[in-house]
Amino acid sequence: MISFVFLLIFAPLSFAQSANFLKGEDLFRQNKPKEAIPFLNEAVREKNNPQAFIYLALSYYQLREYDKALAVCNEGMNLPETNQKILAYNAGNIAFSQGDYDEAEKWYSIAIAADEKYASPVLNRANARLRAGKYGESKADYILYMELFPDNPQKEQITKIIGLIDDEIVIQQQQAVNAEQLLQAENARIQAENARIEAARLAEEKRLADEKAAEEARKAKLLEDVASSLNGSSTENMSAGAEGTVGYGYESELE
Repeated sequence: MISFVFLLIFAPLSFAQSANFLKGEDLFRQNKPKEAIPFLNEAVREKNNPQAFIYLALSYYQLREYDKALAVCNEGMNLPETNQKILAYNAGNIAFSQGDYDEAEKWYSIAIAADEKYASPVLNRANARLRAGKYGESKADYILYMELFPDNPQKEQITKIIGLIDDEIVIQQQQAVNAEQLLQAENARIQAENARIEAARLAEEKRLADEKAAEEARKAKLLEDVASSLNGSSTENMSAGAEGTVGYGYESELE
């Protein structure tokens, strides 16, 4: 279903067709891209025929030299006399062939901007966006393509693809809802676990504080008991050192 037609245009009569261009064009049309490339490179350097850029880019593409093909398209886009719509479209197809769907989308968008009625890059941009998983944008392009080309032979197939895209969008939306619910449940679990850990920490702090208070109360009671015991006893003797004790419980002989 992918539209991979690389477009050609005939050189405007206002440009003198050099010998290099004519030889390169002839070889290109004979499907001899390798032989055509040297002549087309010379024609590009001569800059007297903008069609040379298109032939040269397509020749490199046929030889799977995609980077060189894109480089030629880029170079041609910088010249006002080239057919930039065709160069951009072909560049999009080259990038698509490489699997670079974002780059392809960019080029197709340039081609569409150059001609809003140009249906082919709209279809290919839809394909590129579909490959990149941009389902909503892809669907919009398929619809636009059928509006631009209502009698296209792929209408039935494109309609089926739009239906599949709608199904995929519903699935993705449901997956997003499920993922959000799972995220919320996980956040709630984490918050509950954090609350449990915090409660356990506070309980442990309280237990340690209670133990400390109990220990301090026990020590205070012990000191109080000792003090009370000392206050309740009488001292009979005092020590005088090595001589023994001096008794105070004697009767004085003095009158």
